[in-house]
Amino acid sequence: MSVRVPRVLFFLAFLGGCVSPNEPDIQKAGPVVTESPALAQEGRVLKRKVAVGRFTNETQYGRGVFGGGSDSPIEEQAADLLKTRLAESGRVVLVDAEGWTPEDSGTMQIPADYVIVGSVSEFGRTTSSETGVFSRTKKQTARAAVNLRLIRTSTGEVIYAEEGSGEASVEVGRTMGVGTSAGYDSTLNDKAISAAISRLVSNIVENLLDDPWRTAILKVEGESVFIAGGELQGLRAGDRLAVLVRGERIENPQFNTVIEMPGTRIATIEVVSTFGQSITTEGSICKLQEGDLAEHEIANLIVEDDEESGS
Repeated sequence: MSVRVPRVLFFLAFLGGCVSPNEPDIQKAGPVVTESPALAQEGRVLKRKVAVGRFTNETQYGRGVFGGGSDSPIEEQAADLLKTRLAESGRVVLVDAEGWTPEDSGTMQIPADYVIVGSVSEFGRTTSSETGVFSRTKKQTARAAVNLRLIRTSTGEVIYAEEGSGEASVEVGRTMGVGTSAGYDSTLNDKAISAAISRLVSNIVENLLDDPWRTAILKVEGESVFIAGGELQGLRAGDRLAVLVRGERIENPQFNTVIEMPGTRIATIEVVSTFGQSITTEGSICKLQEGDLAEHEIANLIVEDDEESGS
């Protein structure tokens, strides 16, 4: 005896195959920090003081009468996301330099050795849809490209520049009126820009760590040497540092700038203890291990990480 299957069951099975996923499919990227030799120093990284300066929007996005559907300009989103990624790297100390531009070098004093400025060079959104007999899907995609420049504040020199790109998308569907409706998703802007910036963070940090960590001497009392910078920058008891006399500053006719010649090492000091509660007030008490500082002006001295000792 044959069994007749109701047509409604075939119909429901057909609908089941047509239903699109209701959960958004979003591409996103977290902070990317490669384990290069410069970044893989176990247990000790002297953090560089970094500020995020001015970001610009070089695209047409967000400049219309109705804006870009976001609560804040796209350049502000990019600057905030860069600060987040840098903080997550654990290898920099962020200081405030809002509005700083390369033209401010030497005139606008900020408590940072480096400033990162950037621009959103490309940004676009597309929406596509597919319609079937009983279903419809809609996909929103955001794409972004970000340019970053790492600048040494003392000279205004660009020591690193790169562009990164990223993409984020969300797809939803409805079948026979059942499913998820997709309005304008402004979070895709953040995700696309974040993906672009995340691809640059590793290289930015590597170039920071390629430059020697430096600080200044506050005062000298006998064998005790007080320096700026402490625990928040990664200093700890037992660290050995080199003291150098600043090199001569001479004019560089090739670029019409002033260049500082290499310094001369005159002493070695060791951190005994640290003090202070913030990045701008912390310091370290050091003990003179080798050399003599008595005959030198403090303003003419700089302190660097002592690579020779391997500390």
